[in-house]
Amino acid sequence: MKLKYLKHSLFALLLISSFPITALAASTGTQITKEATEVNATLTFEKEELKTGDNAFTLSFTDENGNPVFIENLMVTADMDRSEDMGNDGMDKKEPKQLDLQKGSQDGVYTGQVDLTNNGKWILATNFDLESQPQTIDFDFEVKGSGPNWLIPGIFGGVILLILVIAVINKKSKKA
Repeated sequence: MKLKYLKHSLFALLLISSFPITALAASTGTQITKEATEVNATLTFEKEELKTGDNAFTLSFTDENGNPVFIENLMVTADMDRSEDMGNDGMDKKEPKQLDLQKGSQDGVYTGQVDLTNNGKWILATNFDLESQPQTIDFDFEVKGSGPNWLIPGIFGGVILLILVIAVINKKSKKA
């Protein structure tokens, strides 16, 4: 009976440990706020730490009192910062990425996705009209490399460890 309980406990522990702790915690994401003439713009990424690959974001525009502002002719582009020499990363030959946005549930809120292909400093440029006046707000942010995916090797290692533990327990129970 004790061996069966121990086997089930080890299996449950293996399953729980295979999930990253950060997946269980709530995340507010990366948030950048900029001020311009008569408008505040906030860029919020879903992820706390920006990495290469697809990243979802929300753009919101408010006045000084926090009320949503109606924006016209919004165009958003993403590009690496070209003011610094990034070496031979190939980005100098690419045009800035024009991003497609979806209107949010209220005025002044937009959502979209951006594919950040390289690590380094990026600029998300917003061009829009506010009361027929053209405005530009640039958001600067740093992108880190995504690194290796340790989930699959971790699962294989956990399964091998579980098999070894069960084999040792079965061997000891046969001797007793």
